[in-house]
Amino acid sequence: MDLVPRSTSVPSATTGYRDQNAALARDLAPIAQITGKPLAPSTLKGDFLALDIDREHLVAVCRFLRDQLGFDLLSCISGVDMLDHLESVYHVRSVARAQLLQVKVRLDHEKPEVDSVVSVWPTANWLERETYDMYGIRYIGHPDLRRMLLDDDFEGYPLLKSFHQVPFTNKPRATTQVDPNMAVAGPFQQQNLERVVQKKLGQGLSERLHPGTPTFGHNSSYQEEDEQVTPSAEGKRTNQEQEK
Repeated sequence: MDLVPRSTSVPSATTGYRDQNAALARDLAPIAQITGKPLAPSTLKGDFLALDIDREHLVAVCRFLRDQLGFDLLSCISGVDMLDHLESVYHVRSVARAQLLQVKVRLDHEKPEVDSVVSVWPTANWLERETYDMYGIRYIGHPDLRRMLLDDDFEGYPLLKSFHQVPFTNKPRATTQVDPNMAVAGPFQQQNLERVVQKKLGQGLSERLHPGTPTFGHNSSYQEEDEQVTPSAEGKRTNQEQEK
């Protein structure tokens, strides 16, 4: 049974947001009969109204908003961590009124529970699951309340300010992984192949005197007579002495 007849004089968009909000505030007044205390809607940035409702009256208030005032679209459910408590915030829209309304419920941080509004707006199904997944808010009466974005065995709720990253998980190593000491050990390396070595002092002179001599660690060794180079006037040393 309707608590109050639905308003037939819906303000048009040309009357402005203030007139629309004033008319909506008058239509929201019967909610006081449900909650048992005076209603005090506030205006948020963006020129739409907001209500703070006790959690035990949430479903009844939502049914009133849908059936009496035409708020037939639940567009968003979000959670907020206020450190000392959590909040479950609902944004509902009336297509006929072209208005948006926010409903907020304060929850205990240690045991965040509130009745599900799936029976009022079926779109709350996934919205409540997502909020549960991120904040740990349990929606009593939800038909399938389980994680939606994270793994089922994920520990914690990542959007809580008290959340800490889970410890590193040791997983089985891939079959291609070997011990790093074994990977660089000489017996396990390919043999008789060219490899890049550190450039030696005087190597350029040796290449000019003996074109074609391998200089990148080829498996063949230099001839002793080929390694002899003319000593410089300053150092008076041979290439062999420089290598030592």
